[in-house]
Amino acid sequence: MKLGRNDPCWCGSGIKYKKCHLNRDKQQPVEKSQIFKQLNSFYDYKTCSAPKTVKHECSQNIVKAHSVSKSSSLKEIAKDGHVLTTFKAVVGGSKDSKLEPKKTGINRASTFTGFCAHHDNTLFSEIEDKEFEATEKQCFLVAYRALSREQFVKNRAKSTLEMTKNLDKGRSLPFQKSHQAIQTHLSNNNELSTGDLEHIKDIFDSCFEEDKYDCINHLVFELEQAPQVMSSAAGAPTIDFQGNLIQSITSDPKIIPDYLIINVFSSNGTGYIVLSWVNTHKKTCIELYKSLMKTSSLEDSLTVFLFAMTENIYLSEEWWNNLGEEDKNYLMNIFSQGITSHTDNDVLITNKDLNCFKIVKTIEIGFSV
Repeated sequence: MKLGRNDPCWCGSGIKYKKCHLNRDKQQPVEKSQIFKQLNSFYDYKTCSAPKTVKHECSQNIVKAHSVSKSSSLKEIAKDGHVLTTFKAVVGGSKDSKLEPKKTGINRASTFTGFCAHHDNTLFSEIEDKEFEATEKQCFLVAYRALSREQFVKNRAKSTLEMTKNLDKGRSLPFQKSHQAIQTHLSNNNELSTGDLEHIKDIFDSCFEEDKYDCINHLVFELEQAPQVMSSAAGAPTIDFQGNLIQSITSDPKIIPDYLIINVFSSNGTGYIVLSWVNTHKKTCIELYKSLMKTSSLEDSLTVFLFAMTENIYLSEEWWNNLGEEDKNYLMNIFSQGITSHTDNDVLITNKDLNCFKIVKTIEIGFSV
C-alpha cells in the first residue's frame, strides 16, 4: 500500500510521511561534525538525583560528580594523573572502529552531571570523608550513587537516540527500513531500562528518607589492595558464570527484571567489590552469587563479569599493558558483546589468569545463602 503524503510515516515516528521519510534518500546526510558534537555532549544534560524530599535544598550549581571516587580510588591506579577507560571508547568511537581502552584524566574520569554541589557533598560524606568499613549505610550509598549514574546515562541517551534516527538521510529505502528497525529496538530498550531504574531508584529514595537500609542486600569482597579495574554501574544479568540462563528480559514495562548494582573501588589502600540489589531482586542475584562460587577463580570470573556488564570501567594502564595481546583481545571482545555484537551464552566462562585483584574476605549484608 502506497503511503499518502499526509499519512503517518512508516517508521513509526508519528510524524506525517511528507515531513519524515518522503524523499529521504535524496536528503543531505547528517554531517560528521554534528554526530561527534552529539556524542561528546555527555555533560550537556544536567540534573540533581537527590531524593524528592530534599530537592528543596538543591544548589543551582550542578557539578561533575565522580561515580568512582577520584581521591581514594582513581589516584591509586593512575599514571601521571590518567587512567584507561572503556566508557570513552563507547562514547567517542564509531560502530566500525575497534573498541579499546582510551586514556582519560582522573579529574574527568567517571564523572557525570547528576548532582548539585550541595547534595554531592552532603549525601556521600559517609563514603567520601570516612574510611570505607562496609557498613550497611556505606554500602547503600555506593549503590545509590551507581544507580543514580546509570539512570542519568539512560536519560541522557534519549537525545542521542533521537539524533541517530536521522543517520539514514541520503541512503536507500532498504537501508532506511533496516536502520529504523534497529533504532526503534534501541529506543524501546532504553525506555524499558529507564522505567526499571526509576522504579528501583524510588525504593532507594524511600530507604534514604526513612533512614532504614535493610531493604537493600550487599555482597562485599574485600581485596588485598586497590583493584586494577574499577567500576560503578547497574544492570540486569541474564546469564550465570556457567553459561546458564538465570532470567529472561521481557518487553513488558510492568515486568521489571532483577537488577544488580556493581561497585569496584578502593579506600585507604584496600580494595572492595560491592554487589547490591533490592530485596525483591534477590532470586537472580543470589543465583548468580552461587554460580560465582562454583568457578575455578572468583577473581578472574569477576574481572570478566565487569567487562561483560558495564561500560563505565577504569583501568590501571600498567596492568593493561602487562596483559598479553590475547588477553586484551579476549576482554575487549567480551566488552563489545551487547554493544557492537551479539552476546554469547558462555561469555562469563573463563580459565584466564588476569591478576586484577585478590579477594581476602567475603561479607554478606542483609542476606545469607
